[in-house]
Amino acid sequence: MTHAFDAIRLQVMWSRLISVADEIATTLERTAFSLIVRDNQDYACALYDARGTMLAQSSQCTPGQAGSTPTVIREMLDTYPAETLEDGDILICNDPWVGAGHAPDVFVATPIFHRGRLAGFACTCAHHADMGGRLGATDAREVYEEGVIIPVSKLWRAGERNDELYRLLARNVRMSEKVLGDISAQIAANRVGAKGIVALMEDFGLEQLEDLATQICDATEGMFRKALSRLPLGEAHSEVFHEITDDKGARLKIAVTLQVREGAVHLDFTGTSAQVAMPINAVLNITRAYSVFPFIATLCPDLPMNAGAFRPVVLSVPEGTVLNPTFPAPGMYRSLLSYFTVEALMGAIYQVAPELAMAPSGTYPLWTEKFSGTGPDGREFLSHYNAQGGQGAFRDRDGNSAVVFPGNIATTSVELFELEAPFRVVSRELRPDTGGAGKFRGGLGQETVMECLNDTPVQVAFSGGRLVEPAMGREGALPGAAGVIQIRDDAPFARSGRGVMEKGDLCRFAQPGGGGFGDPAERDAALIARDLRLGYVTPEGAARDYGVQVEEDGQISRPLAAE
Repeated sequence: MTHAFDAIRLQVMWSRLISVADEIATTLERTAFSLIVRDNQDYACALYDARGTMLAQSSQCTPGQAGSTPTVIREMLDTYPAETLEDGDILICNDPWVGAGHAPDVFVATPIFHRGRLAGFACTCAHHADMGGRLGATDAREVYEEGVIIPVSKLWRAGERNDELYRLLARNVRMSEKVLGDISAQIAANRVGAKGIVALMEDFGLEQLEDLATQICDATEGMFRKALSRLPLGEAHSEVFHEITDDKGARLKIAVTLQVREGAVHLDFTGTSAQVAMPINAVLNITRAYSVFPFIATLCPDLPMNAGAFRPVVLSVPEGTVLNPTFPAPGMYRSLLSYFTVEALMGAIYQVAPELAMAPSGTYPLWTEKFSGTGPDGREFLSHYNAQGGQGAFRDRDGNSAVVFPGNIATTSVELFELEAPFRVVSRELRPDTGGAGKFRGGLGQETVMECLNDTPVQVAFSGGRLVEPAMGREGALPGAAGVIQIRDDAPFARSGRGVMEKGDLCRFAQPGGGGFGDPAERDAALIARDLRLGYVTPEGAARDYGVQVEEDGQISRPLAAE
């Protein structure tokens, strides 16, 4: 029988759990070796009970990893049942079909023992700088090309390090000191979480966490169902056609039928394109994560995340599609496709509750650039550069500029990137006139120009999107600007790809802008004047897109006469 805690005691313990999860995240950030974990914050941290039920996540998490964590520990328990685990064990896994959809996302879980009994788990997922395979693997046709796959394994056994597994990892990855260093950071962070859970159980006299988990998850589920009840009952169908095509030249499609029921939504992705021999397939865990995200983001952004947050959203995703591929489909760049799940669902939400939906974003997909070579000191380097475009506008406000949405990671610091890689960042700036004009303007994209300073060739892998088709506007608004990836004066890339840079070569990444919302003729003149003053819009762009004339002092003098 479940023990019921009174409301005050429950809230105190619940807040304490979130605080412990945040301590895990802080420890991970402060002990990580790689830029992508330490500064881009590409990670997720979570706490579980002994059954594998997720109780809490850290405040900073990426939606893809965070949305994958509810099922990870239960998968681990299928391999190592609770009765076989010992104090001092540490589990590891990066199998894309168990975790977050691609090999760089490595889950490390530490069983927590209290008074000789398994009490729960502390778990971190971190995006690692490398997991072997071909650099970037932007043209991979099987998952085997994307790096070493670690099935659920014991990294430590009863306090003893599994040296065989460590040696295997070190031999199969670039920059092994960073990879193994980040794994050590995950272990250290989990230990902090384990101490926090044991202290919580001692302070509140808890023998187990299952009763607490049940009440917390039920409460979160109830809050989410109440928020979902704001949506009108009904059905909507939405389709998004991707600029990437399959082997037959057909554009990839994400199709979803949304059924809004009382306190719940059912999502049927029947009609979505079949999986492809390209590294953009998104496993079911990732699809689930980005299917739950839009509803939480629009209806209850402060919802505490735990296993209960995933119950009101029921998915039906046909197996063998790009959103539920079968092994060994490649998926290194699954965010090139999975982010568009958010756009498809926003399209469906727009049909049932137009006041909540956002216009398409220039932040889909995630832009990630990789640079690898031998530096001036003779040592190998591998560094990532993350930057993103403009968010779509809303019915009542402009979209944010240069934001990683929905990925929720930080843009790479120019200074830190230059410390890690032999490159000079010539410029990074917002792109004026790239946010789709509308009553409310889409967010601006940004542009970065880099110069290679290395004496020997550098291998590069460029991942980005909306290079052909921009983010469209809603209700008469204009689209945002398309993106650009270019090396030297070569022709711009038509899709993600690989290349080589020599000393003195320049590369340019120009992220797309977000779509606008509403008729540009209805935009408040004061907002246009502000955009002109800040350089978000040029006088030429204001005349072209908003039909206003700008005087030399930057003031709007009058509407242009209709021809």
